[in-house]
Amino acid sequence: MFQFQTLQTKMLVSFILLVLIPVIGLGSFSYSIATRSLEKQTMQNQVQIIRLIADNVKHMLDDATDLSSFIVGNETIQSLLSEVSPPSAGDPQKTIFNYLSNLKIAKKYISLIILYGENDFIFKDFSGFYRQVVPYEEFKDSPLYMATAALDGQPHLDYSGSSLFIYAHNYNDIVLGRRIVSLYDADKKLGMFFLGMNRDAIREAIQDVQISRTTNLLLFDDNYHLVASKLDDKEMSKHFKDNVNGIKQLLQPNQTWMYEIENKKYLAANTSIEAYGWHIVSLTPMEDIQKQYGIVLSSTIILSFSLLLVAIVMSILLSKGITLPIKKLLRSMNNFKRGDFNQKVPVESKDEIGLLTQKYNEMVAQLNELIQKVYISQTNQKMIELRTLQAQIEPHFLYNTLDYIFFSSKINGDNHTAKVVQSLSELFRLSLNKGEDYYKLENEINQIKAYISIQHARFPSRFTPIWDIDAAIGHFITMKLLLQPIVENAILHAFEPEMERQGVLLLRSYVQGNDIVCIVQDNGKGMDPDQVKQLLYIPVRSKGGYGLRNVNERLQMMFGPAYALQINSTPDVGTTVIVRIPMIENEAQWGKLYESHGH
Repeated sequence: MFQFQTLQTKMLVSFILLVLIPVIGLGSFSYSIATRSLEKQTMQNQVQIIRLIADNVKHMLDDATDLSSFIVGNETIQSLLSEVSPPSAGDPQKTIFNYLSNLKIAKKYISLIILYGENDFIFKDFSGFYRQVVPYEEFKDSPLYMATAALDGQPHLDYSGSSLFIYAHNYNDIVLGRRIVSLYDADKKLGMFFLGMNRDAIREAIQDVQISRTTNLLLFDDNYHLVASKLDDKEMSKHFKDNVNGIKQLLQPNQTWMYEIENKKYLAANTSIEAYGWHIVSLTPMEDIQKQYGIVLSSTIILSFSLLLVAIVMSILLSKGITLPIKKLLRSMNNFKRGDFNQKVPVESKDEIGLLTQKYNEMVAQLNELIQKVYISQTNQKMIELRTLQAQIEPHFLYNTLDYIFFSSKINGDNHTAKVVQSLSELFRLSLNKGEDYYKLENEINQIKAYISIQHARFPSRFTPIWDIDAAIGHFITMKLLLQPIVENAILHAFEPEMERQGVLLLRSYVQGNDIVCIVQDNGKGMDPDQVKQLLYIPVRSKGGYGLRNVNERLQMMFGPAYALQINSTPDVGTTVIVRIPMIENEAQWGKLYESHGH
């Protein structure tokens, strides 16, 4: 048995054989259906188009019939022909003659108009050139006269009007004739009227419609004469000339059938103009239809090769699909290496690769859980350190000591010292906040006011505080000791004794979107960018300057990196510190945020 060296080659050959057999069967079936549908569609198109042509020709014949009926019934013409002898020219005659002459201009298909009167009156008009008309008495012996007279006033269509002219071999008109009968006496014959129709006009009605380039359209009258044809096919014209039996066979009532002319097969279709007994036949060479079969065959072959190409591509993709799970594992490992620990590769099979994927997912889950535990432990340690910083002073000892100093100062009349001690007591009371790490913003503002009151007592001429606080923010919840390190940094480091200008400390707060913005701005000595960076990211083991770093870390730990401190400072101009916190309405929201360890 033949052995394939690679699995990909084996799958490729198997898949091609699997697809090739159905494609061959499906292609053969599709070709058969398409050829039948094409032949049926061609037949339907021929039938529909020749019916449309029949309507056009019928419209032309109806128009000629109506015109002839109007003319033979015209009272002026009736009066003209009722006179005993030919009348002299007059206005009524001139009017009707002008009307008859204008008809051939308005109706492009009219080639001649001839009016015979039994009173020897004659009117003739031709669209192309003058013709010599046969005298009326001589014309009465012609078959055209007899056929027209036999209908006694009804229209008669004749294949040729040659008997009207002396030199008839030059003319090829279809003639509609009527006997003119008196309107007042049906037994009184007044004359004959003939209207000629140009064969070229009828041929144009056929040629304007396109079935295919080689399809010929034939128009036969009720006497099996070929009135007009679309193509100038001499072989076909010769076949139908004086071939009444062949024409009768062609005009059989079937809608479409096969017809043979000189060993050449045609797809034939016919329809009749029933009011006149005329027929229209279409003949399409079968060889042209078979050419379209070749197009269908080519399309089928191209489609089959396309399907084979798709089969080859699919087999290649299928073989590559075996290595795809391994590539996914490698990609996931690289992502894990870069720090994305939320990795999980879908297990898409139960084979060895699927088992390897499952074990990898379990390993990643265990490592991720371990990393989360370490992260939470470090976060809890930071929270403990924060609480330790906030609880460095034993509250009862502080309160008792400050109360003693306050009352002693009052007793001794030192109101200034008493006020400072009172502010210091308020500062520690708000800072300690009964052991809670949050309170309302109004408490934070009062805590800052107490702190500034103490510092202003120490440095009365160093700075002037300015307050611009939005009263609407007071009820929102925030972490405590948020602004005090910032204000402390501004008072102690921004305003130096040697400053020539008066120091100003602006504290401002307002609502912006879903956040509350607090700004601490001074006009002190300012800082360069390196100093700002060092202030925010000072090492943990540094001996000082950890206040702003602590605030910055607390903000990001609780609310996320988007709420980090913003410091804008320019040397010798001043510093602006912007604190942004989310709007927290109540303690329940704060507790939920705190329990999740912030951001």
